[in-house]
Order: sequence, then structure tokens, then C-alpha cells
Amino acid sequence: MKNIRPITFWPAFVCLVLTVMYTLIDEKNFISATSAANSMIIDNLSWLFNLSAVFLVFVVAYAFFAPIGRVKIGGEGAEPLLTPFRWFAVSLTTVIAMGILFWSVAEPILHYHQPPAYLGIIPESADAMRFSMSTVFVHWTITPYCIYTVAGLAFALAFHNLKLSFSIGSMLRPLLGKWVDGIGGQVIDGLALFSVILGMSATLTSGLLVIGDGMQSVLGVEKNATVYAIIAVAIIGSAIISAASGLHRGIQTLARINTWLYFAGALFIFMVGPTAFILSLGVESLGVYLSEFFARNLVTGASGNSQWPGWWTVAFFASWFAWAPLTCLFLGKIARGYTVRQFIIVNTLLPSVFGFLWFSIFSGSSLFFDINQNGIMYDAYKAEGFASVIYVLFNQLPGSTLISILFIFACFITFVTAADSNTDAIGGLCTKGVNSEQLKSPLWVKAIWGSAIAFVAWISASFIGVDAVKMLFNLSGVPGMLIVVGSAFAFIRLAQQVQINGQIVELKPQADKPKSNNASPVLASHTA
Repeated sequence: MKNIRPITFWPAFVCLVLTVMYTLIDEKNFISATSAANSMIIDNLSWLFNLSAVFLVFVVAYAFFAPIGRVKIGGEGAEPLLTPFRWFAVSLTTVIAMGILFWSVAEPILHYHQPPAYLGIIPESADAMRFSMSTVFVHWTITPYCIYTVAGLAFALAFHNLKLSFSIGSMLRPLLGKWVDGIGGQVIDGLALFSVILGMSATLTSGLLVIGDGMQSVLGVEKNATVYAIIAVAIIGSAIISAASGLHRGIQTLARINTWLYFAGALFIFMVGPTAFILSLGVESLGVYLSEFFARNLVTGASGNSQWPGWWTVAFFASWFAWAPLTCLFLGKIARGYTVRQFIIVNTLLPSVFGFLWFSIFSGSSLFFDINQNGIMYDAYKAEGFASVIYVLFNQLPGSTLISILFIFACFITFVTAADSNTDAIGGLCTKGVNSEQLKSPLWVKAIWGSAIAFVAWISASFIGVDAVKMLFNLSGVPGMLIVVGSAFAFIRLAQQVQINGQIVELKPQADKPKSNNASPVLASHTA
């Protein structure tokens, strides 16, 4: 306990306990209050979420082509912690978590049958189909990954190059100066910690729903609060065991298994599913996405007085913002030995390509069977909810029982991997002494927060449902957005200092404490 950072750990922990108690004592009032806060965010901050997300796309593009793109994370002599494929596998599975499994089949069906009325799109029309597919590209490819990339880069350079502490405040230091070194930094970390705990709980909620529906569909196990509790304990317990084995064993192994499962599953459905339709619709929808990139990313619904964007585009962006401050700690931590440009390739470009392929295959197949079997996917959604739809898709394919079992396993491994990496970051955030040379953090801290996440997710899955997922995303996304946008300006400030008289320079830590709040790193020249 003596190594705990008290201002980070205790306020976040107490707030979480109070939230859980509020839910248990007066569930109806909790939902009412949460809904009101959610509506306020949608009505007043949708524009800020969207504008911030698009701004980060520009920051990533700038970083890729600017001189800072050639700067090596950790310095010129830094050795990589992971091989390129392992780095990609860990980064990919850490970021996507349960999202692509939960939403890839059901979301396009909803957009196809229920497009936003204010846009004048006729449900179940060709326009609705193009809108459906291009919308999932908006939610799951370039823009969201840029949110993680900017925050991850800001932290990686602060942690490995400037030798600052393992803290969210560290990535804001080039912008805020010495203020983040003491209590101010702990306050920022505590705020982000509470935010990401809600975000992780929301994502685990979706995982419990998907796995619960799968066990009912395949094994005949009726989904209920007890089943959700068992699943939550199994996931978090496995994540804690994996975390105990360290970065070079547990999470790497899980991430590689997870990644190969993704590749194998997508390839199988592509080959045995409606291949020609997948290719044709995917290419056409990609064209719509690219041609309407700004319009689709900046949609707020104000012109039609619609809250549709708040329940979809804004909610998804909020979820990425909620996860980003903590996830970036892990992404930055494992990036040592690679350049800024390589970081962008692994954390933005490759995952975006993966997202285009994944959603083209799964979403395209879902739409194909829905169209050709009289709305079978939409009927499943209306009867059983989001989580059940993917199992209806599997029933249209050969070997459906085996596919469903493997999918349940993939769901389990997916969240274990994400929980492992994020509880690792939580452990480092809550304790003193974690730095670029000493990367380990206490297991008991990870266990406490992992258990708390599992408990909140169990409550949401058992008593509130999928609407709780979206509301938790929005609520936890506000502080996350402020932190990530702040990190973007901090990164830009570092990038501006990287080029002096046409030479690329290496970011190095300061030898002495700065005399003012203007925290400029010492820069040493080296050849590009």
C-alpha cells in the first residue's frame, strides 16, 4: 500500500463504489439520472466529439509526414520490446476488444432497417444498404484508430524519450509544464482512471451479452444473472492470471492466438459465404465512405433535430475517447524501439485495413442473408437483441455449431487480452516507481480493479442491458476526450521542436528541472 498514488487510486475507487451502490439501491432512479446526463451530452457536446475526432486524423497525417515521423521511440539505441508481428497482434487485440465481435453483424442490420429518418433514406433500399456499410466504416476504421494513435504517441515519447513517469499527466507535460508533476498529474490520472473503468465495464457488458447468447444458442444454457456472473469471473480471473505471467508470456500468447482466430474466422466466412457480394458491396461502400468522409464523421443530427448520431456515431467516438487515455499507456509502453512512423503504421494503417476487411466480410454477409431470407437477421434482433444476431449468421453457414463454439472462445480470449493489457496499465498508473526501465506493477492492484470492472459489467448485463453500454460510453468519453485532445497539442509541440535548421533531432530528457512552467525537452541533433 505504501507505493500507492493516493490521489489517483482512492477518489476513483470511492466514486466507483458509490456508483455501484447507487445502482443496487435504486436501479430505476440510476437509469433515469444516467439517461438525463447522457441526453445532455448528446444535445450539447456531439459537435465537440466529432470535431475532436477529425482533428486527430489530421494530427496523425501530420505526424506521418513530418520530421518527427523518423524519431525512434526510446532513442536511437533503443531495442524493441516485441517483434513486429507480436507488436501488431498485441496492439490490435488491445484496442478492438469486444467491439468488432459485438457490432459487426448486428449494427449494419439496424442501419439498413432503421436509417435515420431525418436523412430521408428509405429503409431496406439500396441507399440504406450503402449508408449501413459506410457507417460501420466510420465507426470502426480510420478515425477511431487515430484517437488511440495520437494519445499513444504522446505518451510513448514522454515515457521512453523524455523519461517521464508512467502517468497520463506525463503526455500532457509539454503543454502544461511542471503542474502535472505533482498533485495535478494525479488528479488527471484519477479522472482518466474512473473514466476508463466505466468504459471497460461497458465493453465487458457487451462481451457478457454475446457469450451468454452463444451459450444459450449452442449449449442450451439459459442466460441469466448467475451465468453472466460466472462468465465475468472467468474472464477477469484469466486476465489476472495472464497479467501475473508478464508481458513476454501471457499477453503475447493470448494476442497471437486471438489474431490468428480473427484471420481464420474472417477467411472462412469469406470463402464459404457470399464472396462476390462481400467484395462488391465492400468496394462500393468504401467509395461512399471516402467520398463522404467529412460529412459522415461530423454528423450531429442538428439539422433534423435527431438524436441518432448521439446513439451511434457520437457514442462510438465517445467509447474510443473513454478507452484512449489508459490504453495509450500500454500502447506507448510496448512501442519502444520503433519509430513514430512505424507506430502509426501498426496502430492506424494496418488496423484500419483489417477493419475494412473484417466489416466487409461480416457485415456484408449479414446483409446478404437478411435480404435473401426475408429479414431473418432483423427478426433475430427484434426477438433476442443485438448479441444473438451473429449466431443466426453462423446458422446459415456450414459447420455452424463448430463456428459458434470457436466464436465463443474468441470472444472470451478477446476480452481477456484487452483486460490483461488495460489492468496492466491501471496497475502502473496507481503505483509509484513504474518507469521506462521498470515496467512491472503490483498484481494485487490489477486484481482489485479487474474485479471492480467485472462487477459493474455484471450489473449492466444482468439488470440494465445494451442501452447501458451506450450511456456508459458517452458519460466516460467526456473526460477522455479532453485528455486526448490535450495530448494532441502536447504532441504537436514536441513535433515542432524536432526540426532545427533542417536536421532531425532526438528527443532527450532534461538534465535539470525547468525554471519555468514551459517544459521544453532538451533536443540533441542526429542524422536522419
